[in-house]
Amino acid sequence: MGQGPYTPVEAPLQDSDGEAAQFESYRARLRVFAARHIRERAAAEDVAQEAIARTLEALRDGRIRNPAAIGSYMFQTALRLCMHRSRSASREQRALQRFGSGSGEDSDESPLAGLISAEERSSVQGALGALPSDDRTLLELTYRDELDSEEIGRRLGVTAGAVCVRRHRAIRRLAKLLGVRKPSDRGLDE
Repeated sequence: MGQGPYTPVEAPLQDSDGEAAQFESYRARLRVFAARHIRERAAAEDVAQEAIARTLEALRDGRIRNPAAIGSYMFQTALRLCMHRSRSASREQRALQRFGSGSGEDSDESPLAGLISAEERSSVQGALGALPSDDRTLLELTYRDELDSEEIGRRLGVTAGAVCVRRHRAIRRLAKLLGVRKPSDRGLDE
């Protein structure tokens, strides 16, 4: 019987050198697998590397109970990463089309800059300046640097859940400074 993409290459992992060799033996197959799904060579390499890293982390954290199933775990992880990339690319494309940026013109301004006037931009910048520095930093890491909650949490020394709560509160404070209220809040003050 031939060796399929999910067939374990070696016996279960014994040491870190063995781990590295086993994981590297999957890299080329993961890259081909990912390239078939997302049709982009550089992205396929990224998916292969991320799948290996996540599998290694899961193995070291004890989330993989059967070391012989590492191949299956790795390819399922790669498949989920490919699906996530496809969904993200589709959402991004729809957003660009919706906001009229799908023309392919390169500009130095962000997509948001084309949507708001200079006056609105000035008021948002002023409101951001009035926020506490913790809120401002969190919003900058989220929207300017486009980091996910886990990465922001690592940088700030808090959990991803705490980042989500703090971000929500920071956005509410920013909205209050800008005089923006949710439709459900409008009838309460009057």
